[in-house]
Amino acid sequence: MRIAVIGAGASGLVAIKYCIQDGHDCEAFEQTESLGGTWNYTDDVGLDKNGLPIHTSMYKHLRTNLPKELMLFDDFQYPEGLKESFISQNEVLQYLNNYADKMNLRKYIRFLTQVTYVQPIDDNKWDIEIQDVISKEKIRKIFDAVICCNGKYSVPYMPHIPGLDSFSGNCIHSHNYRSEEPYRDKTVLVIGAGPSGVDICSHLSRVAKKVLLSMKSSPFFKASYGIVEKVPLKEIIGKKGVFEDQSIELIDDIIMCTGYVYNYPFLSEKCQITVDDNYVRGLYKEIVCVEYPTLIVMGIPGRICPFPTFGLQMRFVMKMLKGEYHLPSREKMIKEIQKEREDKNCANRHFHNKGVEGELMYWIDLAESANVEGIPKVFSKLHAHVIQHKRDVKKGYRILNEEEFQEYDI
Repeated sequence: MRIAVIGAGASGLVAIKYCIQDGHDCEAFEQTESLGGTWNYTDDVGLDKNGLPIHTSMYKHLRTNLPKELMLFDDFQYPEGLKESFISQNEVLQYLNNYADKMNLRKYIRFLTQVTYVQPIDDNKWDIEIQDVISKEKIRKIFDAVICCNGKYSVPYMPHIPGLDSFSGNCIHSHNYRSEEPYRDKTVLVIGAGPSGVDICSHLSRVAKKVLLSMKSSPFFKASYGIVEKVPLKEIIGKKGVFEDQSIELIDDIIMCTGYVYNYPFLSEKCQITVDDNYVRGLYKEIVCVEYPTLIVMGIPGRICPFPTFGLQMRFVMKMLKGEYHLPSREKMIKEIQKEREDKNCANRHFHNKGVEGELMYWIDLAESANVEGIPKVFSKLHAHVIQHKRDVKKGYRILNEEEFQEYDI
């Protein structure tokens, strides 16, 4: 088959590797000049030099919220000399570059090329419009299948907060946060206690006069000196933050660590893949397009170990494309999706969040459905351990076998 891969971040690289390995003709399109997707750092925010929105959400001094032992592909290890488990952005990026070189993937990637439109056409083919981001020249190409690997950490979600529009300080989303230095000697309110919110707070606490962390609850946060826990923010009045417990704080700046929205602007309406309150409609097992099953969307599940999941998703997809795994009928797929939503019984925006238990169920389901190699249980066990004990950069981990891991002091 002739397969298009959109994006050359972590999931895109895995997609290319599996496509080539299975004998397909693969062409990947990456709108920047580098592979690695969101793991590329830049000081820039807003638009890049070619007029495209900055994709990355990386910031200085970032360390991973998962240990590297949970952030690897099944056929490629990190360097033996890298003893730390919670590693830097640059070390992850280097790993992805090393992987691309080891697997000889670069020659399949067309850099500085943006996919602007994807639509299904007759004979189960795909018509794709691509644009050179420098010359702006557009051309169209025909493919047998499309794998979307454009990531999910580039379009910020900004919740409505009464009075925020009239806030006289500076308010940004963490997507545009790069360093703690602009917040020196200031009172900073961080909204949201996911991995990035908690990590950014730890950096801010070294330079800011006061750091306020507004949240409902968080599995990632543990009480820390210099960080004041606050309940959710109710409204902004001038430079005052009014919280749900009626407490009031004077605030200089606000950083919204409120997550991101799924976004597929290049997909034709014919695909019937839409985003409703951050729930992606039209996908079977959160990966295969129900209406046109040769359209694949990678990386939808959240609160999950992404790198191993990408490999499992691609094993599932390759088995399907080879005809060794047959999808249920369209009607059965729709019924399965409806039942899963009823069983989970949650708001749309939370549906794709797995957590350790949901992650394991998802892995088992994909592996058993297509009869492909799964992910060792030790990954789920280590993930649960890290969440329970919070991130501790002074701890390192070693995978011993498919069931056991070892913890050690750095």
